[in-house]
Amino acid sequence: AARNADVPVVLDAGGIDGPLPPELLGFVDILSPNETELARLTGMPTESFEEIARAALKCHELGAKQVLAKLGHKGSALFIEGENPIQQPAILAKTVIDTTGAGDTLTSAFAVALVEGNSKKDCLRFAAAAACLCVQVKGASPSMPDRISVSDLHNCQ
Repeated sequence: AARNADVPVVLDAGGIDGPLPPELLGFVDILSPNETELARLTGMPTESFEEIARAALKCHELGAKQVLAKLGHKGSALFIEGENPIQQPAILAKTVIDTTGAGDTLTSAFAVALVEGNSKKDCLRFAAAAACLCVQVKGASPSMPDRISVSDLHNCQ
């Protein structure tokens, strides 16, 4: 239904224990794993950026056209098949209270910026701002920042 409506399909890889079925990846525009999930999905190490890039390439071979890798305090990177990766450093919070929900927040904020027509680089920056705000609040749902706060931080970067 999303594809028919020209809505990008973003699949957060949280909770997926093994390889994704290729028929599922055919419906996904962007696969969004963190480093641990990327290692689990590919069976490859993800300790360095080079290893993450190789694991993202493996995801491309499995059918994922784009891979949004969430790298915690190291930021994020978008791997688009056939292109150089787009890297985004983390926007570091003065105080980190709880990282619960930060990956979900990053993926969601990226998707919001994407459907609004922003460049992929700007989508990553917007997502980094949202994740920065998220880690400053305890809990998953309460830490999801509001749009105005994310836009304010995004515009300051």
